[in-house]
Amino acid sequence: MAVTPEERRANRRAYYARNRERVAAYRRKNKERLSASRKRYYQRKKTELYQKARAYRAANPEKVRQWRRTDYERHRESYIARARRRWREKNDECRAYEAKRYRRDKAVIHARRRDYRSRKREEIRAWRRLGATGPRKVESIPLRVLSGAQPSRSCVCTEIATSRATCRDYPPSYGRPKCDGRDQRIAGVLGV
Repeated sequence: MAVTPEERRANRRAYYARNRERVAAYRRKNKERLSASRKRYYQRKKTELYQKARAYRAANPEKVRQWRRTDYERHRESYIARARRRWREKNDECRAYEAKRYRRDKAVIHARRRDYRSRKREEIRAWRRLGATGPRKVESIPLRVLSGAQPSRSCVCTEIATSRATCRDYPPSYGRPKCDGRDQRIAGVLGV
C-alpha cells in the first residue's frame, strides 16, 4: 500500500520529534546543502506559495491587521524618521540649509563618491550595462546575464546611465525625460 504525502510528512515530523539532537547535528553539518535545496524549492513553488499566502490573508483579515500593527510597533522609530526626512525634503528652509551645506562640503562629498566608484567599479559596470537601478541589484542578477547580456535599445534608464546625454539627445520614442528645454544634464546614477 502506497504512503500518501500527508502520511509521509506526519512520519517525518514524528521522526524529527523523536531524534531532535540527531536532526540538529545533521542540519549543522549540511547547512549549505540544505539552504540551497530550500532555495530551489521556493523558486520552483514561488507562484503556488504566493497564491496560498494571498488566500490565507484574504480569509484572515484580523490576523493581517494584527501583523501590520506589530510590524509598525517593531519599526516605529524608522517610520517616524522617514516621515521627518520627507518633511525636511519638502520644507524650503531645510532645503536651503542642505544646499548651503552641499556647497560648503562639495569637495568632501565628491571625494567620497570617487572613492565609492573606485571600490565598486566592476559592480557599477555590470549595473550600467543592464540598466538596473542600483549596485545592490547586481547581486540578484544571474552570473550568465552579468557575463555579457546587452539591454534592449528601448531601455531609457540604460541610456541615462551609460551615455550621460542631455535631455535633447533623447528621441520621443525613448520616453524622453520631462525637461524645461534647457540643455541641462541628467544626473547620472552616481550623481556625476
